Amino acid sequence: MTSRCLSRLIIAITVFAFAAGLLFSGSAISAGKGDRSAPTAPTNLVVNAVTETTVSLSWGPSTDNSGKLSYKVRIVNLNNSAYNSLATVSQTTTSYTAKYLATNTSYRFSVYAVDGSGNQSSDSNVVGASTLADTTAPTGPVLEAAVLAPSQIQLTWTKSTDNVWNNCCTYGINVNGSPLTQINWAAAPAGKLSAIVRHLTPGTAYSFNVRASEYSGGNSATSNTVDAVTPPSSDVIAPTVPTNLHLVRDDSCGEVWIGWTESTDNADPQDQIEYEIYVNGVLSPLPVSVGVDFDFVYATAFGDNFFTVKAVDRSGNSSEASSPLKLYLWPC
Repeated sequence: MTSRCLSRLIIAITVFAFAAGLLFSGSAISAGKGDRSAPTAPTNLVVNAVTETTVSLSWGPSTDNSGKLSYKVRIVNLNNSAYNSLATVSQTTTSYTAKYLATNTSYRFSVYAVDGSGNQSSDSNVVGASTLADTTAPTGPVLEAAVLAPSQIQLTWTKSTDNVWNNCCTYGINVNGSPLTQINWAAAPAGKLSAIVRHLTPGTAYSFNVRASEYSGGNSATSNTVDAVTPPSSDVIAPTVPTNLHLVRDDSCGEVWIGWTESTDNADPQDQIEYEIYVNGVLSPLPVSVGVDFDFVYATAFGDNFFTVKAVDRSGNSSEASSPLKLYLWPC
C-alpha cells in the first residue's frame, strides 16, 4: 500500500471515529443526564373508615430527587378481579377514598409513587378491608292514581333513592294485594315513573301500591296505598281485529317499527282505540299506541320473532290477535 493510500485510509477512519464518537457520546450524555432515581416508597398505609361502598386510606409521603411525584393507589377486588382499578393522587395529598365499591366485598389496597420521568417506587405495605353489607332499604315511592277509562287507571309515583350508588330500583305493582304481571309504561314528569293498568273491571273499586326493590342486596320499600274506582260501562263488544300487520322499519339490534290497518269499535272512535303488541306471545311493556297505525317495539336481537297486535277499547274489550308477522332479525 502506498503512503498516499495509507494516509487517506487513516484520515477516513479518523473522520468516521470522530463522527461516531459525537453520535454515541451525545446519546450517552442524554441518557446519563436523565432522572433514573425512583421515589421512596409510601409508608404506613392504613384504613381510616369503611362504609357500604367506600374505603378511606392514608399513608406517609414519598420523596424524590426531582421534587415532583404523584401516587398510584391499587384497588384489588378479591371477589372479582374484573373490577380491579388504579387511582391517581396528587403529590400534595396523602389520602384517598375509594368510592363506588361493591357492598359486602373484600378489597386489598397498596400505594406507590411515580415521578415525572416515570420512575416508580416500591409498593407500600398492603392493607385489606371489607365493605359493609347493605341493610338500608330504598326510600318508599309516593304513589297517586288517576282513572282514565272504565277499564284503565294510570299510576304515577316518585322514583326511589338508595344509599348505595347505582343500586336502585326495580318496581312492582300490586293490585288488591296481588302482584300485577303485565303493565305498560307511560310518560311521566321528571323524577317520576308512570304505568297504565289495563283490563280492569268497569264499576269496581281497586287498591294499589308500588314496591321498590334494589337491584342487589334484597332491600325494598313499599309506597302508600291508593284507592280508585273505575266508572261503569255497558260496552261489551270488542273492536275489530287489526289487519295487514307489516314491518315499517328495522333499526337493527332487535329494534323494529311495525304497522297495521286500524280497527274500528262500536262505541269508541278510532283515536281512542289502543293497541297492544305481543312479541313471541308476551305483551310488550312499552307504552301502548293510541289512534295510530304503527309503533316501536323491541324483539329478540337474533333469530325468528313473531309479532301480533290486539285492539282494546276504553271498556277493556280486546279484539282477537291479528295474523302473526314473522321477522328474522340479525344481531347487532
